[in-house]
Amino acid sequence: MQPLSRRSLVLGLSASASCLSAETFAAASPAPRPLRVCLVSGSQDSKPYSTDESLAALARYLEGEHKMVCTLLTWDATSAGFKDIEKLLAADVAVFFVRRKTPNAHNLDVLRKFFASGKGFVALRSTSHAWENWPNFDAEVLGAKYGGAKGGNFGNVQKLTRKPHPIWSGTDDFDTKCDIYRYGPVAADVQVLMEGENKNGVMPVAWTRMHCGARLFHLALGYAYDLEKPSFRRIVANALRWVSEK
Repeated sequence: MQPLSRRSLVLGLSASASCLSAETFAAASPAPRPLRVCLVSGSQDSKPYSTDESLAALARYLEGEHKMVCTLLTWDATSAGFKDIEKLLAADVAVFFVRRKTPNAHNLDVLRKFFASGKGFVALRSTSHAWENWPNFDAEVLGAKYGGAKGGNFGNVQKLTRKPHPIWSGTDDFDTKCDIYRYGPVAADVQVLMEGENKNGVMPVAWTRMHCGARLFHLALGYAYDLEKPSFRRIVANALRWVSEK
């Protein structure tokens, strides 16, 4: 065997040092911080939803399967607000499932701050008509007007049609036969990802949009039995990661 030249030895040691430095740097780099999620429950008084329980179960799934850190806010009728509402502003992203609430002045101020903060969020089911004292929330923030002259119920869905998107990854088996909502004008910047069809026609069921520089995902489904399905929970987890990106 020929002895190594001085140049080869130096080059070999330099390469080893470079690899060692990269490995040392990688080992020293901090792990990504877990996504902080605030789940806002405001449809507990509606039996088909029971959001205190269904969102608590969703939070356990997000923590156990996706290593997210979750905080659940529940509605307090006595104070007309969500307990610890300030925690919403500390979250990276949020999930809202609220129906026809009239939050007090402080709560409404915090909610408006969050929706203007540039943080992404997921709005489930009845959140399209969440705030009685913010009646234009659906069109202003979500990008479509809930209801109309014939009311908000469009009838039970017979067929769901999706458009390709990362939010649907791993959830091809999800289906439901629950009723869907009627929506009025949809903003030009709304990207419809799912439509529902029945004898009355076709309605958007899920979409994305940018609001105040942040991504949002609205899914107008969410009966308690749907929230128990692994595929529905996976949709929410996928959506939370997607809206957390800029």
